[in-house]
Amino acid sequence: MDRFDMMQRFVQTARLGSFSRAADVLGLPKSSVSQAITQLESQLGTRLLHRSTRQVRLTSDGEAFLPQCQAILNEWDAMSQQFVATSSLITGELRIDMPSRFATLFLLPHISKFMDLYPNINLKISSVDHPVDLAKEGVDCVIRVGELRDSSLVAVPLFSYPIYNCLSKTYIDRYGKPKSLDDLKHHKLIDYSHSLSQKTAEFEYVHAGKTCTLTMPSAISVNSTEAYFSACLNGLGLAQLPILANTKLFKNDELVSVLPDFQAPAMPVNLLYLSRRHMPQRLDVFIKWMKGVIEELTS
Repeated sequence: MDRFDMMQRFVQTARLGSFSRAADVLGLPKSSVSQAITQLESQLGTRLLHRSTRQVRLTSDGEAFLPQCQAILNEWDAMSQQFVATSSLITGELRIDMPSRFATLFLLPHISKFMDLYPNINLKISSVDHPVDLAKEGVDCVIRVGELRDSSLVAVPLFSYPIYNCLSKTYIDRYGKPKSLDDLKHHKLIDYSHSLSQKTAEFEYVHAGKTCTLTMPSAISVNSTEAYFSACLNGLGLAQLPILANTKLFKNDELVSVLPDFQAPAMPVNLLYLSRRHMPQRLDVFIKWMKGVIEELTS
């Protein structure tokens, strides 16, 4: 068995935390996966995994080796496909992570066109609203909304999301519409917080070129974009939503934009991936396709 096979089985086992699940994904007997990792550990002279009857987890050496192992496999995969001439020959698994709202609005309604163009690319799409470690979790690229924090990743700008102060018609019928910043003390803000630990809810807006905040009453906090939109649509308060101007939510009067002179700064949307000397063709074609979709939808 060559080292590439051993590393591939180690990466899948580390990612899934189970010899059985890794074997299912790879289409191999469980014993061959376990034996491959034992052989790899013997060649490296160190233990990569802690094994128990319930779970498999990385040792400290395994934690250090995993991203290096993935980098080697990715480089080899990219080099082996760089001479592929036709879309039907571009193969492999493409793992993408993005916010659930982005997946619902931008990716899933159009992804069938990509699948028709590249039928041999196997897509793995996760939709979470918290950061993922690309190297550790084996993710090829992520789409993130907001300011970038990790400078080690390559960023491909997609577009900027305008932010609208939104209320549902139900809320306005019950509580009225704020017409000034001073009016906001009589209204409720839906608080969006990843950790749900923020003590005070803040309304954000731009004034004289500067970003300002205003503390507002709040009765509910959420930590996912879908819940944030749903809370606003169901009349639970004011939300500062990233929405395109031509959205059906405005056209159908499900949402009403208020205080247009006090909107939060637009949020950049970027596609991020690990820096590599050789980008896999499946990632390269996905990035180009995704940019084309976004340009069409936002033009």
